[in-house]
Amino acid sequence: MIAMLRELGTDEDQEYPTEMHAFLSVIQDEQKIYDSVFQEVVRQVTVNMVERGEVLAEIRNRYATMFAKIPRHVRHLHTELVAQRRLNRRLSEELVRAKDIAGELYQELDMVRQHDVDITRHARETQEKLLSVLTQSDNTDEILAEFHRLYRMQRNRLEEAVRQSELEKRIWIDAATNLALRIGQDQGINDLVQLQKLEHSRLRSANHIIVIIGNTNEAELTAIERKIEGWRVRLVRLSQSVVDEDKQNMEILGKMQREMALVLRNLDVNEPREMAETEHALLKLFHVFDVHSLSKHLLRWVEQTTAVAIRFTSDRDLTFQEELGGIRKMSDTWIEASLKLLRRNEKNINGQDYVPLIDLLSKIGVAVEDWLGKLETRVSGEDGIASNVISLQNQLEDRYTTYSARDADKPLPPSERTHLKESLTHWINQIEIVMNTLSNTTEMEQNKVPMQVDNWVSRLVDQLNTDTDIRNEENLKLHTAMISWMVQLLVKGSKESPTELWDHEFHQLHQELISNNMNLTRDASEMEVISDDGKDLREVVR
Repeated sequence: MIAMLRELGTDEDQEYPTEMHAFLSVIQDEQKIYDSVFQEVVRQVTVNMVERGEVLAEIRNRYATMFAKIPRHVRHLHTELVAQRRLNRRLSEELVRAKDIAGELYQELDMVRQHDVDITRHARETQEKLLSVLTQSDNTDEILAEFHRLYRMQRNRLEEAVRQSELEKRIWIDAATNLALRIGQDQGINDLVQLQKLEHSRLRSANHIIVIIGNTNEAELTAIERKIEGWRVRLVRLSQSVVDEDKQNMEILGKMQREMALVLRNLDVNEPREMAETEHALLKLFHVFDVHSLSKHLLRWVEQTTAVAIRFTSDRDLTFQEELGGIRKMSDTWIEASLKLLRRNEKNINGQDYVPLIDLLSKIGVAVEDWLGKLETRVSGEDGIASNVISLQNQLEDRYTTYSARDADKPLPPSERTHLKESLTHWINQIEIVMNTLSNTTEMEQNKVPMQVDNWVSRLVDQLNTDTDIRNEENLKLHTAMISWMVQLLVKGSKESPTELWDHEFHQLHQELISNNMNLTRDASEMEVISDDGKDLREVVR
């Protein structure tokens, strides 16, 4: 018997990978010893009495069968424990994720509550202020009415005083003019009356030309502003629609990306380590549930990518292109009209002041074209969005078709599971590229370009008003100089004899008049300058 136990080798020490393997090895060794000893006892009993040997042999077989079931049940128990651990780990991660989501929701709820508190406080303060204003409104209305009455009375007095002053000024000017003309006739300067009439006619004609130039510039500028306003409304509306759609698509793609990351994380957590885990009923149901949920995810992702790709796969891009073409024509129209106005005013005496405006308009034209080009590229998807979104849509549709055709009650094979994880990683990166491109919207141009246009129009208005003021000042300055020369002629003519200095002063004044008339004629060269009685004002000024 001792020799037989040594032959079984049960007294040798061995190393095992886990405690469960050691436990199973001990059970198997005990079974060998028990079976061998029992077999020897059966043999010896059978020698003395066959019937007893057969009974012991049957008992031995029953015990051997029972002992053989122990390792299998232990393995099942171990698998159950492993499955329970993996289930606990999955549930723990889901609880942590749910806790994080709940924390974010609580933060958002706190923000909403704080916002509501601020709005309520602001509404209460506004209500109190309104109540205070309404309480004081009666007294305030009376005081305001009294101030208005006093203001109107004082304004009427001032206006009457100004009218009287202007009337007195006109009376004295007429009296002084008549007196000066009479003195000139008495002194033999008969041409002075004709000279005064010509200067007065010249002053009125020059003022009329200045008014016509200003009105023409104002009319053209008003037309340009109307064109700019129509262009701005259409372009901003189109740009804003594209920006809103881009933001909506970013939200859809961001949600898809988060769901894909969650599915990928679940696949990593539930990765079967052993064949027993795959065959175990609990874990098998767990993996089958993942297959069902994955099919639902794929269907939802296909629908979401279809919603994003519809801009590039339908006729909407043609509508956008037609709208962009109309806006581009409007841009060319108002820029061309603006250049025409600037080129015409560039010929006047202050033409150098219009060069920066022309350069700025050229830069604005480039900025407008860049804005339109960016919109056109975004709408057509030539910036890579269309190819990436359509490629993602096709991949998801192919994968969904594949999963729809397979048996949904079977877990994923390891190879298919690995390929799916690689695909999910690729899809996440692809969505990241699309979102980075979508984040580069036209909002900056939408705010910057119209502001540049408004600043340019404001500068142009200021420059045109400045030119009008300079023309009026120059014309009035020459008129004052001419009247002063005639007065000096009367004063000196009664005391002194004419000298060359008189001729020099008159010649210098004459040259200034000619220069001013030439400037006015040049500024109004492309305009119709006709007086009320049908005369050409250019000839009148000459």
